[in-house]
Amino acid sequence: MTGSRRLRVAVVYHVWPHYRRAVMQAMDRCAGIEYAFYGWNAPYQGIEPVDPASVRRFVDAPFRTFGPFMWQPAAVRAALSRRYEAIIFLADQHFIATWLGAVLARLTGKRVLFWSHGWLRRESANRHRVRNAFHALAHCVMVYSQRSRSLGIMGGFDPSRIRVIYNSLDLDAADRVVSRIEAGTLASANPRVLFDDPQRPLLVYTGRLTRKVRLDLLLDAADRLGRQRRPVNIALLGDGPERAVLEADATRRNLAVRFYGACYDEKIIGPAIYHADIVVAPGKIGLSAIHALMYGTPAITHDDFDRQMPEVEAIEPGRTGAFFHYGAAHDLARAIADWLDNAPARAAVRVAARQAVHDRWNPETQAAAIERCVIETCGGSA
Repeated sequence: MTGSRRLRVAVVYHVWPHYRRAVMQAMDRCAGIEYAFYGWNAPYQGIEPVDPASVRRFVDAPFRTFGPFMWQPAAVRAALSRRYEAIIFLADQHFIATWLGAVLARLTGKRVLFWSHGWLRRESANRHRVRNAFHALAHCVMVYSQRSRSLGIMGGFDPSRIRVIYNSLDLDAADRVVSRIEAGTLASANPRVLFDDPQRPLLVYTGRLTRKVRLDLLLDAADRLGRQRRPVNIALLGDGPERAVLEADATRRNLAVRFYGACYDEKIIGPAIYHADIVVAPGKIGLSAIHALMYGTPAITHDDFDRQMPEVEAIEPGRTGAFFHYGAAHDLARAIADWLDNAPARAAVRVAARQAVHDRWNPETQAAAIERCVIETCGGSA
């Protein structure tokens, strides 16, 4: 599609989480596309939504869940609207309105794009057929990693319809925090002062405290390191249903663990990550990898990529982090000890980690990639 008028595109999410604000604003600044962001302005699964005032066009779009499935009427209304030339759907097979909305959007002459994790693992033939059938509803599938694209191609999906857009958090905010830390003007204290022995290595986790993130492995690994006369301090920034269980386990093992609780203030989270020796995510790492690297801190997570999230691709073993064998606390302890003993100089790690985010995993890069996908899918320059 050519011409001077900006393309009008609806972007349909169930809920826009607070950490999407930076990429939404980067998209909102796009010269060639006018985006309207659809989503329910309500907390979901313990995650706060973005402030609708963060962007110029936000459409409140409530939804209902039925077991694992979700119905969102506004997704169908957007698909039928004459206002939009294209629709970007958050691609989740459990979102019934996405199946229907994608079909209706196509029937009404719109281009359909999916914003998707894409293909995360090798699957059974039946699951793969369903996933490919779902993604085939889109003219373009935007995924977060090269591995996801490769898996899709290996599974028979058209390579020309899979584009990598990476993923992001608010890098500008992190850069401001880092500058203030290094200038000595940020009032937030170094988290090491929370511990009786602040000289011990500091391990940090940020995120929801749920069973699937496997923080039990981190406590087990810390216990093993302590018995090897290598005690560590652990700061957990987040809250969730597993907190009481983890608190009891830490007390039973006599570990130095501090539970900060839920926090969304980068002026607190940023220094905690910046001053940590390692960010540890024993389960899926996801955006925690980007969060760690943008403050210049290495990340350790497990090595079973079929059970990982796309952002694991941002970690470069031996340079900006390390991997341990999936589900193995003893190997997590080994990976932590090995990094503490043999890692490159801290300053070099910080530079490499932050450079990885500045190169690819940031809102401006992601928004520009989405813009290219939309314009090319719509047939030309906006």
